[in-house]
Amino acid sequence: MAGTHDSARVGVLFDAHRPAQELPAFARRAEAQRYDELWVVEDCFLSGGMTAAVAALAATGALRVGTGLLPAAVRNAAIAAMEIATVASMYPGRFTTAFGHGVEAWMRQIGARPPDRLVALEETVRAVRALLAGERVTTAGAHVRLDGVELERPPSPPPPVLVGTTGERGLALAGRSADGILLPEGSGAEVVRWARGLGDSAETVVYAWLCVGDDAAALDALRPTVQAWRAMGLYPRLTELAGLPADPSAELSAEQLRRIAVAGSPAACAAAVQERWRAGAASVVLMPAAGDPDGQLARFAADVLPLLRRPDAATARP
Repeated sequence: MAGTHDSARVGVLFDAHRPAQELPAFARRAEAQRYDELWVVEDCFLSGGMTAAVAALAATGALRVGTGLLPAAVRNAAIAAMEIATVASMYPGRFTTAFGHGVEAWMRQIGARPPDRLVALEETVRAVRALLAGERVTTAGAHVRLDGVELERPPSPPPPVLVGTTGERGLALAGRSADGILLPEGSGAEVVRWARGLGDSAETVVYAWLCVGDDAAALDALRPTVQAWRAMGLYPRLTELAGLPADPSAELSAEQLRRIAVAGSPAACAAAVQERWRAGAASVVLMPAAGDPDGQLARFAADVLPLLRRPDAATARP
């Protein structure tokens, strides 16, 4: 929200499956609704994260924009730093980027699966951050090899570089090599606390499913999205930390759904955001999970953001 502390932000996610030509108008609406930031997604084979970020930044005047996730395995560290520096210099203080090790199947599909994905991720993030800070970098790692590389125009200030991960090794890597972490949908307050404890990350951004409305109806509308996510078995540690049943076909209770999403009445949605803030999240990025996504974001802006802006709500922030 405009004017709030940096460690208490609310953002929105632009679904990569939406046509790219809808992004500029979507970004302008998000800014008009007074969201703090917008995140774009780089998924094979939908859209480019850097291109989308520039489009959103160009369409708005103050909205912060983040990219998640850039696969480290397919980006030369020097060229990535050059691209990031260009965007950050054009839009100072408004751009954040996040790297990941890349989806296994996609990296194999394009012939880019490195021998050790975590090594490639850490070496890339370290080199990119050093270059953005104006350092001259020489390194001969297993994945990144640079010989006296230095950006002629490093950005000031350098933008935050996060790591998107849920594994213990990856979170530890982020803690020692990045400016923070990006956690996926399904990450409730328990996951935020656990992840920050492992990585000691300064900046934590967390995606969260959104379904605002009548409590029972909103939770029922959310169920298919959550069940499909559980069936994929992507983040078993997250489901364990959230106290969800091990059997992905087991129906979740209303309380369990609330624990992993921002769902229900405006008051319940505000409480869910505040729980993540108290756990250490700097930004909660909303992903509409059912029905009309633009309508969901408009209702959240009208009915929930005012609750989060109240003077007494400030005490819930980290």
